[in-house]
Amino acid sequence: MIFDKNHNEVKIGSWVKVLFIEPGFISTFPLNEAKIMKAMINKTFKVIEIAHNKALIKQQFSARTGISLALAPEEMELVKTEEAGKVNIAHFPTIH
Repeated sequence: MIFDKNHNEVKIGSWVKVLFIEPGFISTFPLNEAKIMKAMINKTFKVIEIAHNKALIKQQFSARTGISLALAPEEMELVKTEEAGKVNIAHFPTIH
């Protein structure tokens, strides 16, 4: 079981807002991919897997490439759970 920064349970299918990505991690990527990763902050993504007490999300760079990020509780905030359709914050931003 994993929780977000507010101690809300996060499951596969939940939607989470990315609050933080370690700048040192971002800097290990090529500039164009690093820009995409920076743009992920404050955006909402669907949790595709839970592994090692982290929520995995995916961002596509193109039709064939993308990156999966493993978010720790302090790096995300639950926005919506899929099975209940429950919205946990007033604003549910769109994925860009």
